[in-house]
Amino acid sequence: MTDSDVLSDALPGRATAEGTRRFAERFPGRPGHFRRPDRLSLSSIGLGMRNGEVGGADDLAYRQAVMRALDCGVNVFDTALSYRMQTSERALGAALGRRIAEGQVERDEICVISKGGYVTADPSFVRSRADVRRYVYETYVDSGLIDPERVVNGNHSIEPRFLRDQIERSRRNLGLETIDVYCIQDPELHMLGKGPTEFWRELREAFAALEAAVADGAIASYGLSTWSGLLVPYTEKGHLSIAELLETALEVGGADHHLRALQLPYNLAMGEALGLPSQFAPESEGAALLEAVLGTGTAVFAVAPLVQGRVVQQVQLPEVLMRAFPEARTNAQRALQFVRSSTGVTSAIVGMRREDHVIENLALTEHPPASPEAIASLYEDSASGP
Repeated sequence: MTDSDVLSDALPGRATAEGTRRFAERFPGRPGHFRRPDRLSLSSIGLGMRNGEVGGADDLAYRQAVMRALDCGVNVFDTALSYRMQTSERALGAALGRRIAEGQVERDEICVISKGGYVTADPSFVRSRADVRRYVYETYVDSGLIDPERVVNGNHSIEPRFLRDQIERSRRNLGLETIDVYCIQDPELHMLGKGPTEFWRELREAFAALEAAVADGAIASYGLSTWSGLLVPYTEKGHLSIAELLETALEVGGADHHLRALQLPYNLAMGEALGLPSQFAPESEGAALLEAVLGTGTAVFAVAPLVQGRVVQQVQLPEVLMRAFPEARTNAQRALQFVRSSTGVTSAIVGMRREDHVIENLALTEHPPASPEAIASLYEDSASGP
């Protein structure tokens, strides 16, 4: 697939400092809701689109949720080619295209994040498992887009030609000329599968491909979407070093490199990003991930802020959490307030398919984030035990 294959009616433009600031200014009653880790003004809560069934009713639900989120002050939208087998990207593209056509929002006001790494079939061409296997082999292996010897976990690749192909597919699905942030999904799988020497060699190649995609206008920036790699202590296997990541980006892209984003889990049950000194720091016992990225211009998108829905299902949270966030009315709001109030977090990416969930969660932003002292006190209470 080449750039010429991208739909001719793709929306031009990308998120800009001026556009995102304009969007933020339309919501003056939401104190502290917009942050600027670098140039862009980004909402403290973003809409994620990972869960659900392929197509059908969930497509319609996500389209409505996206449009409602825009109305409620969300300008960060997170998806991936692999989410619901490409249909989340298509639902997002349709919803954004409609709102832009209606004049309700402009392209430069919105930050779209997508991701690649997992070999993904297209539901338009598959109806059975046999169809999936045939599609994957013909599309990716037989075409030479991936080398089976370089694949890990049976379905994951970070080969440059594969990543560039995935970017083009995502552009088509989204109907966008430029994706604002493009992340490599779960790169630590290659660290664990191939060892650090081969991993860093392959990641350098991947970064070079992503820098080329920036130069071509296909993406505006890139990043990593990880689950455990950034949180594993630097003394343990599978650790991803922030310092080495930034150094690799500098080697590949120079001082104006475009490594601008990280995604990782952070929530009430997984607070390692702020509480665990996983990253090496000279003359100390290490630094927490959120501390290590401060001042680097890196946006941090916290995923699974509701502990994959378990917080919502819990009838009663600990009293200390109730006291810490008196402005929050629901468990979901308390969990989101914890995440978006933590120093270093740009946006809490929460999956929302229902409009009433969008309204409930975004009502929190009528209140300012909690103080750093309130967040620190939770860690102190946790450390002191019962």
